[in-house]
Amino acid sequence: MRVFLTGGTGLLGTHLAEELRRSGHEVVALHRREADTLFLQEQECELVEGDVRDDPGTLVPLMDGCTHVVHSAALVYAGGAWPKIRAVNVDGTRNVLSASSMAGIGHAVHVSSVAVYGSVDGPVSEDSPIDSDIAASDLYARSKREAEDVARGIEAARGLPVSIVRPCAVYGERDRLMIPGLRKILRVPVVPLPGGGVNTIPAVYAGNVAVAIRLVLEAGEGGATYDIGMDHPLTQRELLGYLSEGLGKRASFVRVPAALVMGGALVMETLGISAPGAKHLPLSRVARLVLNDNPYQSNRIREVLGWDPPFGHREALGRAGRWSRDHN
Repeated sequence: MRVFLTGGTGLLGTHLAEELRRSGHEVVALHRREADTLFLQEQECELVEGDVRDDPGTLVPLMDGCTHVVHSAALVYAGGAWPKIRAVNVDGTRNVLSASSMAGIGHAVHVSSVAVYGSVDGPVSEDSPIDSDIAASDLYARSKREAEDVARGIEAARGLPVSIVRPCAVYGERDRLMIPGLRKILRVPVVPLPGGGVNTIPAVYAGNVAVAIRLVLEAGEGGATYDIGMDHPLTQRELLGYLSEGLGKRASFVRVPAALVMGGALVMETLGISAPGAKHLPLSRVARLVLNDNPYQSNRIREVLGWDPPFGHREALGRAGRWSRDHN
């Protein structure tokens, strides 16, 4: 495969570029002029300068010779500015997939998010309805839902085979959002654990997500949707404990009652306060995520494509912690 990759300089994109190159595939990585492309150069990717906000006609020549596309570029947080998020996440999806159709691409993978399900109280799967009434303030989820509509619309209208993958919170080396946010929490002498930290949470390692996306690409069939919401079970306590190990520290914890956490989150949300490492999410949703068990089971991709995530969380969080410690 010769894969045209957007978002290649980001957290997931760098891991995907590495996985594709390791598996013998060519990667053509779209990047903005100011982006740091050193890692992509080390992976011997072909670099092309551009932006997902560019007109499709401008993007088509950059896809010359490519057989597949992975559209992973996305803006997670823009300080509450919907036009900025829409321009990248919605209009950018339209531009990239329209260009893919024009360039004769055989299969495109659009990276969405489990955020499209909205707030959930129990297990969900790809057959669960996505939230058609996402809060206007939840800009990221709203943009991802609209981008999925765009992707399926282009597939239907132009015959471009499109697969959609929906990861949950992704962490790993070169993480500039989640891991830095967790490091702030770990700075306190005793770390509060909502509900005791025994529940499983929706967080996946970027290296495992990259393997999943490679399998979707190699399957070569459009029309499918895959949740990537659980690689291995991970509790809050394990998340923070394993990360502390990677940072060369030892964390101490104290249990915080669930009712206190939820009540405090609702109050702080009204004051415009956001959670470290999750500024794009309403604080009440963050509270539910850290109090309830991970509802995203990822059974379809395991059963259909044989996804067997190679990295456990202790190893992966250790890697992420060491990278963060050494680069900040």
